[in-house]
Amino acid sequence: MEHERVKEGPLVLVVDDDPLVADMLKRALGRRGFRIDAVGSPDEALARAAHTPYAAALVDLVMPGRDGADLAGGLRALIPGLPIAMLTGYTHSPLLQSIEKSGVAVFTKPVVIHELAEFLDAQIGS
Repeated sequence: MEHERVKEGPLVLVVDDDPLVADMLKRALGRRGFRIDAVGSPDEALARAAHTPYAAALVDLVMPGRDGADLAGGLRALIPGLPIAMLTGYTHSPLLQSIEKSGVAVFTKPVVIHELAEFLDAQIGS
């Protein structure tokens, strides 16, 4: 049986407290050449980002303890210029206005994988 060689793609941080969402993103974007490091909490994301040069981050907006907007600021403090996409099912959240002004892309759940892949390609390549 012949195995396809997988190239080393850019490393993307996925932060979502729903393990099903994180796993779906990991599998779907992995098939498109991205390496995905999925974590379930903002604190874990910040701990990893302090030591890992991520190429981009996909962050859930609403999580226990710390919202995605706060996390995005923390990630950019650790990795200046980090491309970040916010994922949310809350399209009327007051947080969205300030997020969009900060240059963070917003994708509504359920996300369309090819749109996320296009965002990542445009920001970092694959």
